[in-house]
Amino acid sequence: MKPGGQSIGKTPRPKNIRFSGHQTFVCRNGWLEKGVGLVSRNPHGFLDDDAVIKLGVGKNMVESIKYWCLQTGLIEDGDEPTTMRCTDLGRFLFGDGDTPGVDPFLEDDASLWLLHYQMVANAPLSTWSMMLNLYNKPEFRKEDAESFIARRLADIGVTVSDTTLERDVDCFVRTYAGTKGKGGEESFDSPFLALRLLQPTSNPGLYRFNIGKKNNLPNELVAYAILRYMESIGGELSVSLSRLLFDPKSPGQVFKLDQGALVDAILELGDRKGPAFSYSDTAGLNTIHYKGDRLKLRQDAERLLARHYEEEERR
Repeated sequence: MKPGGQSIGKTPRPKNIRFSGHQTFVCRNGWLEKGVGLVSRNPHGFLDDDAVIKLGVGKNMVESIKYWCLQTGLIEDGDEPTTMRCTDLGRFLFGDGDTPGVDPFLEDDASLWLLHYQMVANAPLSTWSMMLNLYNKPEFRKEDAESFIARRLADIGVTVSDTTLERDVDCFVRTYAGTKGKGGEESFDSPFLALRLLQPTSNPGLYRFNIGKKNNLPNELVAYAILRYMESIGGELSVSLSRLLFDPKSPGQVFKLDQGALVDAILELGDRKGPAFSYSDTAGLNTIHYKGDRLKLRQDAERLLARHYEEEERR
């Protein structure tokens, strides 16, 4: 986290903003698979009257499933009005009918980390992206998050109602930290609970980001995020460790990694055949280097993903 909990610059005015849409429902186990399957079979699937029957959920949940499939980058608008289609990512994970997906039932936690990355780094501006990229304090209460988001949106001339922000922040917290129902029983509906990214503290109403090494986050996913970050800043192949820890959309922010966790991932990757990552500490300047083609960073990142799943299949 940034020392002192200070924000990094002003939020750029976004091209797309997506607050609400989840109908207050967290993403539930099995929903993403259902949504992708529906669109794969019928580009108009979410608009059909029998969508509630095909998905086996209520009407509001149909809209929620669509929202989560959009935010995780699994589906997108189609070429024809009112149609939707699966993205390359959706086909990669779930298959396209002819070719099987690498993880059609989201059994590998790496897939959840990848979908989390999409929500935070590539989806329209949301509570998810703002809290993970721009909120640089380790702890927060829901009202703190609401005030922070409202202020940052005001900076770029955007207004979202208090009720919408309250519901969005509540859904964000339940996505990663769960919730307690009657009798104190924990809810395990959200698959993203497996990331253990956010946890309640002993202080009621106070939540803490889990900052540091994530045992179920593969090094290939960390490297994927590094390459995507390098691509986003114009193809720079040498980047300071500080930027990779604290810049918006960096692996440090998206995955809540500390310096030790990020350096360990790079060193472990450097010891293996494959991406030519290296770490240097010269004159107090900590830098990550990538010996690749700056014009092929996206392709290299995607090859890293494929390599992870190929290795998992061989195990």
